[in-house]
Amino acid sequence: MNRLDRYLFLTQLGPFGFFALALTGIIWLSQTLPLMEIIIDNGESGFIFLEFATLILPNVLIIVLPVAVFASTLFTINRLFGESEMVVILSSGLSPTRIIRSTVVIGILAMLAMVVLLVVLQPRSTTQLANRIAEVRQNFVGTLLREKQFIHPTTGVTIYIKESSQAGEIDGLFLNDERDPINPVTYSAKQALLLKDDNELRLVMHQGVMQRYSMIEKNLNTIEFDQFIFDLDGIIGKTQVRDPKPVEYFISELLNPAQIVAGGGKYNQSTYWAEAHIKLVLPLLGLVLPIYAFAMLMTASYKRTGLGLRIAVTGGSGMFIVGLTLMIKTWVATNPDMYLVSYAPPIVCLVLAVLVLTKNRFKRTLHRLPARTAI
Repeated sequence: MNRLDRYLFLTQLGPFGFFALALTGIIWLSQTLPLMEIIIDNGESGFIFLEFATLILPNVLIIVLPVAVFASTLFTINRLFGESEMVVILSSGLSPTRIIRSTVVIGILAMLAMVVLLVVLQPRSTTQLANRIAEVRQNFVGTLLREKQFIHPTTGVTIYIKESSQAGEIDGLFLNDERDPINPVTYSAKQALLLKDDNELRLVMHQGVMQRYSMIEKNLNTIEFDQFIFDLDGIIGKTQVRDPKPVEYFISELLNPAQIVAGGGKYNQSTYWAEAHIKLVLPLLGLVLPIYAFAMLMTASYKRTGLGLRIAVTGGSGMFIVGLTLMIKTWVATNPDMYLVSYAPPIVCLVLAVLVLTKNRFKRTLHRLPARTAI
């Protein structure tokens, strides 16, 4: 890259960083709100939220990077025209195909970043995030220790705690167990202690009363106790085995969907097949979209009023290409034999950009040819 290429590269790198940070913040915020609800409901700390927010970043960046590099190209070319820098560059005899190098380099960097995200980071981070969410949801200690609220950990069981501590100490406990509708039982205790040992959760009550009512005999039996141990494992149940989603597998595994299904995969083979090809297509968008934006703006007729209409058309068509690429994934999942259609949007976009640039260069060549002198 010469000085001009470096200048154009640095000129586009700044807007690319700005759009990447802005879009990441917006999408990251919308994606973390549901996670915040899970953390609050289960009484977890802010460090768990930071962990979840970090693990969700690769999925956010996969969508952000192609859009950011596309928007930065539109912004940079429009600014260069607006400040007449591009007019000077073109007047020096350089063609658009010559000054596209910096845009191609930016696109290659975005494509390589998306390859790392899709091939390495996304499967691992998604799997770890799903496992951590499952662990938090299975951690009933934080849920059960919520004060002055009626908690329903399972159908037929109601727990109310007056005061509690992070150590599991409870002052004022009410527990109503109606899992057996014929003989419902109610426990109340002045103090209690929540213990977890060897993956077993127990509630040790002190100075309390147990009341059992028989719906058949229509009588109420009351028993006072100094200490009573209530097994919470029967309420919570066993931890369920989580089924990994297609996005959690690596590309090498997704290209062999029969092996995943044979290993107990929940989804059908075509779903894994479609996920494999969308992971191969998305990095192409990081390269193709900036080239497409460059070609559409550089071949537009220069106007002092700006390139607003061409930018709007190019931006809308670029977002349509991104949306169409994601929509084709669903179609390929039901038509696995047509997987090559997944590559159609970026390839058509690239071909269109090359044709526009080639046609423009051909016109410039004809314009420079000397006119023949009539004999």
